[in-house]
Amino acid sequence: MKTILVIIEFVLVSNTFAQQTYLDSLILSKKPKYIEGTVPVYVIPGYEAKTISWQATITEAKKYFENKYEGISIKARLAVLDSVNWTNEICTYGYTFGSKGWIVLPGDEDFNDYIRIFGAAPFRNELIKACHENGLDPNEIPESGFRFVTVHELGHLIVQQYIKGSIPGDYLNEVVANVIAWEYFTKNKPEVMKGFELFFNVFRNNYTNPKYTTLTELSKNIGRMDVGNYVWYHSNMLKLVEDIYTVKDVDLLSCIKKLSQENDISNLDNNKMASLLDKYYNGIFSRWLAKYN
Repeated sequence: MKTILVIIEFVLVSNTFAQQTYLDSLILSKKPKYIEGTVPVYVIPGYEAKTISWQATITEAKKYFENKYEGISIKARLAVLDSVNWTNEICTYGYTFGSKGWIVLPGDEDFNDYIRIFGAAPFRNELIKACHENGLDPNEIPESGFRFVTVHELGHLIVQQYIKGSIPGDYLNEVVANVIAWEYFTKNKPEVMKGFELFFNVFRNNYTNPKYTTLTELSKNIGRMDVGNYVWYHSNMLKLVEDIYTVKDVDLLSCIKKLSQENDISNLDNNKMASLLDKYYNGIFSRWLAKYN
């Protein structure tokens, strides 16, 4: 489907026109306000200021990656809803998602809402302590997280255009989208990463005894597992993302495009795909999979 968050996102599998029309109709039925722009916005009244900031981030990231990857032209729309009219009709967990060119986020979540929804309420005090030690307002955590998600979701749209065919598996798709967002913010707005990284570092160290710990278990239990378990898994995936980003002489998306041109990768399992990527990334994919696959 991968990180702000990390990302709690559920992408519709079918690409049928009927489902596209359904999603459009569903979001517009919430009676949002329309805001024009390179990335148009549909927002529930009351969240305009936050939404315009997210719109600007997506627009800037869109320009950055269209300049980087030749031949892509991203079509995206942002919808900002609230908890009352959230699209549970589409997403099992229903917190953020991207599908059919839509990037959809909730507009009404503060720090307490955020940690409750994403399974971090049991270690609220640890998060607040970490914020104080790092000079952050706790409310910077959801702001940082959702801003990261906007570019993560844009990343999925970039992948669809830049790589003809598909990247095999939800796991690798999430990794790539996270790497895209990680690159954008690290290079252009590193201050945004502070709350995001703090949240996942604390989560990784304090969420104990996850019921499901492997990729196989994760894929089989989407929608049934505790959302904290899902976030815990992605918090560990971010360690892989950090390692990938340290390999400065290789661009992950360009590398996968090259592999897709040389091989039929569409049906490769995680281990086979990892072995191909390891040639460029010094074995880090296989080492990570050995722990979590």
